[in-house]
Formats: sequence, structure tokens, C-alpha cells
Amino acid sequence: MLKLFSVVGIALTLFTCRYGDAKDISVAGDKCFGNGQWDKAVDEYEDLLSKNKNQPGIYYKLGNAYYKEGNLEKALEAFNKATLLKPDYAEAYQRLSEISMQIGAPEDELKVCLKEVQKDPNNSEAHLRLGLTYYKRNLFDEAKREFETTIGLDPKKAEAYFNLGVLYQDVNAHDKAVEMYKKAVAVSPDHEKAHFNLGIAYYQTGRAEESISEYKRVIVINPEYADAYVNLGIACFVKGSYNDAVDALKKALSKSSNTAKIHYYLGNVYNKMDKTDKAIVEYKQAIKTNSKLVAPHYNLGVIYLKKKMTGQSIKEFTRVITLDHDYADAYLNRSKAYELKGDRLNAQNDYNSYQHAKSAFGRIYKEENVSSYYEGSNPDK
Repeated sequence: MLKLFSVVGIALTLFTCRYGDAKDISVAGDKCFGNGQWDKAVDEYEDLLSKNKNQPGIYYKLGNAYYKEGNLEKALEAFNKATLLKPDYAEAYQRLSEISMQIGAPEDELKVCLKEVQKDPNNSEAHLRLGLTYYKRNLFDEAKREFETTIGLDPKKAEAYFNLGVLYQDVNAHDKAVEMYKKAVAVSPDHEKAHFNLGIAYYQTGRAEESISEYKRVIVINPEYADAYVNLGIACFVKGSYNDAVDALKKALSKSSNTAKIHYYLGNVYNKMDKTDKAIVEYKQAIKTNSKLVAPHYNLGVIYLKKKMTGQSIKEFTRVITLDHDYADAYLNRSKAYELKGDRLNAQNDYNSYQHAKSAFGRIYKEENVSSYYEGSNPDK
């Protein structure tokens, strides 16, 4: 399955100094804020509020100062007070939305985003944030509507196209996903995650060459993007360009902390190249890094069985069955290994287990060609 592992939203760098209705009474605080003296700015604004708490603009400024100081809870409190005093304070609602998303306050987040859109319906970023909030709740129709509204308000909003692409990818509408990612990179040519997901979408629609081109583009944009090397290696493997696959996966090893699966993919490539000794080394390294991976044990068992190394083969298939009791083909191949060894009783028992597992679960081994890496908006997917 594809795995989304990063939240993609609006970067929280929008704290420009729009001071609302407090320009004339907070000169000292504004000067401190402008000089980056956040703690002194907080003191100045707090002093003003101690004399008169009915100042939404000062609460707004105080929220900005607290945010810059790194005190997000206090910033939320200040922005909330600003909106209580001034219910149409769009800028304060915007800040509330941004910080709520940053600190992960989902229930407040939707409420704040809805208010933000209601107060400023022409704010494209507000609609984008609301779309992301809906998306995280699996409200795809609502999310799609907000992303499309964002594009209507700002046709050059790359993140809206990107997130529409993610949404379409989630529902297996890969052709539409391709269309959206292409629009995202047309607006923002160096949008590395859009290129990355476009590579996956091309792969899923059988367009290996175009998939490879996108991963290469990602690497040009960001040479440290380890997952792009992984997917490039997998795409080259599927295409049959085994030497290119080896090169890409070796580069991935030098850049990624998730090396177990990369060693496994390398083992698959070497196995296809009939370089079984090298494949064994890679599968063993994958197991050393993560002993709970089933596939490397299975592939090792298959190689040992072909080499008539029955003891090692039985050991690997036994490990597979320990990790996954329903892995039908592990029983079948262990049965063959026992047969070669002359142990007909265990061979028959394993064959019976194979028949049961196959009929009950239909588990058939496939080499894992598709990477689990996938950039998107919802880390829980």
C-alpha cells in the first residue's frame, strides 16, 4: 500500500505585521517586535492590556510576539481573545488556523478554518487550509470542493493542485492525479513532491519511462531525496534496466535511514540478474537491519532451495511461517525442501498446510516492486 508520511500545507511563515486597529498606541512594542526583541514586545503589549483589555489589535500583536517567541499556547490564547473582542477579525482567525494545524488541535482546527472562510471568503489560503482539514477527516468531497475553490481564487496555487492530485491518488483515479500533478509543476517547476508523486502516478498507469523521468527530475531538484532514488531503482527494475536499478538503489543506501527495504530491493535486482551470491548478501543485510521483514527470508529460502541447500532453505521458510502463519507458498516450498531431504512425513504435513492456507487465504508470493513511499497530506493514510 502507499503510505503518506508528511503533512503538506501552507508554510507557517505568514506572520507579517498587519497591526489592525492598534497602530497609534503601541509604538514601543512595535519597535521591539521589528527589532526581533520578542520578549520585550510581549512585555510592552501586556503592559498596554493591563491598562485596557478591550483592545483586539493589541491581542493580535501579542499573539504574533508570543508566536515568534515560540510560545504557541500563549499565542493561541491571545488570538482567541482578539476574535472574541472583534468577531470579524480575519487576520486573527488566520493565525488561529495556522497555529491550530501546527500543534495538532483537530477539533478546534475545523471550527477555526470554517470561521476563517466565513469571515474572508475570498482568501485562497483559508480555503486551502479548510480543504486540508477536511482531507484529514476523510471528507474527500468537501476537501475537493475547497481545493477547487482555492484554484478558482488563485489559479497559480500549486499546493491546491498538488493536494487534489493526492486526493485523486487516494481513490485510485490515477489519470486525474497525473493531470493535477502536472498542473502543480507547471505553476511551480521545482515542486519536488509533486514531481515525486507524479512519478508514482505514471508508474501506476504503466508509464515507466515517464515515471523514471520524474524521479530523475526530483533528484536534480534535491540530490538528497533518498526516496526518489528508491523509486527510481524500482522503476528501472520493472523496466528491466537492472544496472541502472542497482546504481539508483546503492545511492539510496547512502542517503536513507530506512535501509532494510533498500537492501531487499537490491537483492531482488541481483536475483533477476542471476547474481544469487550478491542477492544472498543483500537479503541477509535486510534481515540484519530488520529481522521482521518476511520477504527477504522467503527469497533466501527460494534461492537455497534452488541450490539444494535444504537445511538453510527449511530454516528460512520456517522463519517466514513464524512471522506469517498464513503464507501458503512458504509451506509449499518447505515441503519441497523436506522432500529433497527425504523427510516425507514433514513434506506431506507441509503440503497439507499449503492447501489449507491457499484455500483459506489465497496468499501467493509476489516480489515487491512498488515502493511504500508516497508524499501526501495525511500522515495517517
